Amino acid sequence: MILPFDKYLEDGKVEKQTPNINIGRSLLKKAEKRLKFLRPITNESADLVFEDIYEAMREASQSLMSIQGYKPLSHEVLIAYLRDIKKFDISIIHKFDSYRKLRNKSVYEAERIELIETKEALVFAQKLLQKIKLSVI
Repeated sequence: MILPFDKYLEDGKVEKQTPNINIGRSLLKKAEKRLKFLRPITNESADLVFEDIYEAMREASQSLMSIQGYKPLSHEVLIAYLRDIKKFDISIIHKFDSYRKLRNKSVYEAERIELIETKEALVFAQKLLQKIKLSVI
């Protein structure tokens, strides 16, 4: 369950820093580059590609936080920030959180990710990055 952003701040799961537009823009460019240079999505590569797609979403989300002077210390913080501070639609928040959980299962439990899930995640990530990019500009 994703807690309120303020709770993560109180618990030290997010640090307040000097806003850094340069880091924010660099993180966003890196996220875009990561999606641009994905390896082909096949049944064999789906889980690895999915992890890269998720990483692009994480980097893009963190770019917004950097610009506002926050450094997340967990992935949940990113999602809470998008929900509570940036007021992203709850459907985006739920989908991003489901991908966070799926990514964790892939990374820590070697759970296989299906080709269709990876393709859906790519479409979602592209839309999320566009939304984040509009928030940065």
